[in-house]
Amino acid sequence: MKNTLFVLSILFVFTAFSQNKNDSISIEKKIREVVITATKSSKALANLPIPGSIINKKEITETAATKLDEVIEKQTGIISVPTKTGTKGVQIQGLDASYTAILLDGSTMIGRSFGALDLNRISLADIEKIEIIRGASSSLYGSNALAGVINLISKSQVEDGKNIFLGLKYGTNNSLNTSALYQYKKEGLQLSNSIDYYKSDGYDLIESDLLNTVNPFNNYSFRTKIKYNLLKKIIFKTNARYFSQKQENTGEKSNLLLEGESKIKEWNLGSSIKYLIHSNFSIEAEIYTTNYKTDEFLLNQNGSLFSDNYFDHTLLLSELKNNFNIKGVNGIIGFGTTKENLDRKDFSSTAQQDLKFLYGQLDLLAFGIVDVIAGSRYDNYNNYSPEISNKLALGFPISKQIKINGSVGTGFKIPDFRQRYFDFTNSTIGYTVLGREVAFERLNAMENDGMLQSIFIPFSEINSPLKSETSLNINMGIKFKLYEKASFNINFFKNTVVNLIEVQLVANKTNTLPVFSYFNLNQVETKGFEFNTNFRLNSKLEIKAGYQLLFAFDSDIKNKFETEDMYAKDTKTQVSFKLNKGDYFGLFGRSRHLANLKLFYQFNDKVDINTIITYRSKYAINDSNGNAFLDTYDEFIDGYALCDVGITHHTNASKSIQLGIKNIFGFTNPEYISSISGRLYYINLKINFKT
Repeated sequence: MKNTLFVLSILFVFTAFSQNKNDSISIEKKIREVVITATKSSKALANLPIPGSIINKKEITETAATKLDEVIEKQTGIISVPTKTGTKGVQIQGLDASYTAILLDGSTMIGRSFGALDLNRISLADIEKIEIIRGASSSLYGSNALAGVINLISKSQVEDGKNIFLGLKYGTNNSLNTSALYQYKKEGLQLSNSIDYYKSDGYDLIESDLLNTVNPFNNYSFRTKIKYNLLKKIIFKTNARYFSQKQENTGEKSNLLLEGESKIKEWNLGSSIKYLIHSNFSIEAEIYTTNYKTDEFLLNQNGSLFSDNYFDHTLLLSELKNNFNIKGVNGIIGFGTTKENLDRKDFSSTAQQDLKFLYGQLDLLAFGIVDVIAGSRYDNYNNYSPEISNKLALGFPISKQIKINGSVGTGFKIPDFRQRYFDFTNSTIGYTVLGREVAFERLNAMENDGMLQSIFIPFSEINSPLKSETSLNINMGIKFKLYEKASFNINFFKNTVVNLIEVQLVANKTNTLPVFSYFNLNQVETKGFEFNTNFRLNSKLEIKAGYQLLFAFDSDIKNKFETEDMYAKDTKTQVSFKLNKGDYFGLFGRSRHLANLKLFYQFNDKVDINTIITYRSKYAINDSNGNAFLDTYDEFIDGYALCDVGITHHTNASKSIQLGIKNIFGFTNPEYISSISGRLYYINLKINFKT
């Protein structure tokens, strides 16, 4: 509470001496909705033939979002999903979080837990907008972009002068978020510094056990960016980011509480220089490096070490790209290298990986009416077969109001370090998981030492590397705009992923405890459609709505339902019974229906209110009747709806105060949904100075 009072006092002092006049500089300008993620160059969203959307600054402000997960989970067809370690990833078009690339100003974010990158790590303090591209984007971004790309774009400054943005948010669970952004521009020099601090006491949804659902934690991030025009034709950019988090770490052993600490440290550093050789041709060289490191431990009651863990991942990227425009054809050609190292507790040695890549893409208006994007990328890893990813997208205007878009793209994801080098034994339960490239040697050693009781898969089948997962993505949609008051779009999609990597039982130890490894097992498909609409009935009321219908299934299991007799076991009587074809529900963790409704109403120049309702239909997270697939007789998590309401009072053009409630109905599901903590209240203050 002392921290809160201190920051409040500072903000009100600043408020007292801030300007009260509504000058032209302090009024936010309307910015054209352009997207750079799909083409690595500016392109109007309305002309983009690939499924894409933009979360603008207005929507970020309305939702009072301070971290990426708070705003991304409000978007149509996007689900924020918790991982096994309590972090949050993102699911797009029914594909796992490991298939979505997360970028910050075009630079790759690393540090994935079980394939998912934690969205809570990413502050929105200096973010202008968030671009989302749905569907395979490996033709520009390589591995991990089968489902799409989320790119956070920093705030930019147009006029010379200084900008200062201050923010304070306080809410339930004694959560406190303070942020400050300083921007300076004079002629060819632009400078931006931001700092964000967040703390929470955590929460506990199940009081009957010893552990909190989320332990207390605090984190802060600092980011600086410099852009300087060395000459009229040479532009230099550099940026740096640092993130640090501390959290209480707890565990349970023999009904006793174990305590310790968990730390995360992350830094990003990048520089580029761009030479404008001609008005239609430029060349840019970039170097970028990032490191993500975690350390955690637990202590016994007597203070001795019970367990510890560490994770240290580094990436270095060097890239050279050329942008050109020839007779209305925009193009980009790029090539580069990346080097990755990962050192972690459950690896016998440091894992390394090198990549050389080359890509090219053309963006043009064919015949004066058809938007065309065509691209291809070649990726050559030092220990995997080369991958070629292609993309073609076309946009046909039927009239001034109607446009039809279609795209097809291929994507890939190489096996991650965990799937290749993992050597983990659970100290409590006793099971073992082995990465594919260490499994053959370790299993042979276990067999020679007499540690194996039974073998289910011949070791010869695991004496070869995993194959890359590959995908085919197809989108077909229509956009309709009725003047400036109403618009809607619908997009039909289909994703096919082959060589899906999954864990499979290999052997049992002499104590009957299982040993698992990774295999290319299945082919999965996700298909359905997304619908979005936007109505501005008058100058005061705006309504947005979205809906996704999703079918996600394992192709092999679906075929078995059509050609074989499939059974399930009654969990009460233990009697097996035959299933019908329609009893196969699909993939775990996927909801058939997702919907959202957003209302924004402006009472007057000073007061506005916004309401966001999101709905997720039922889904299942495990096989409760033991037949190794999801059927309608398994246990499901019931569908639920969340409603957020916020009211904002604008003191003037540069100051505002917002009061809000998230999850106003107080929904919780302690057993299965740990990321929803119940009803949350907050107050959010923002001040903007311009000189």
